[in-house]
Amino acid sequence: TQLNAYSTGLLQGKAYNRLHVKMTQMLASYNVSLTEWKLLGKLHENGNIRLAELAERMSYDPPMVTKLAKLLEKKGLLQRLQDPYDERAKIVSITKSGNDLVKHLEPIAKKTLGTLLKGVTHEELVTYLKVLILIVNNTQE
Repeated sequence: TQLNAYSTGLLQGKAYNRLHVKMTQMLASYNVSLTEWKLLGKLHENGNIRLAELAERMSYDPPMVTKLAKLLEKKGLLQRLQDPYDERAKIVSITKSGNDLVKHLEPIAKKTLGTLLKGVTHEELVTYLKVLILIVNNTQE
């Protein structure tokens, strides 16, 4: 396999698009978008967190995270609270329904990913994730 910049970029884009489509299809039947799923996962993992910090951890613009939080609040999956130390800031936390959804969907998401990773060994996956982490770390501003 020849490694050149344009082929590598095209392959990376193709893999991302296919992963995105499969995960989006799986989540659609639960009325959750992939972006909402990622936000819920971060909240499940981190507990209560300021919206601005959540946006930073997800590498999303704060207005986008605010919009997502409002949508998820309407669905009863998270709640937005006033930050007691900063009247301009909001804190978000996942609700019991949100936690239940994450716990229910996680094995389904892993199964979906498993079909996409068929033929990839555990060691290869660990190496791939290490490469992704290096790329992210090498592009930190």
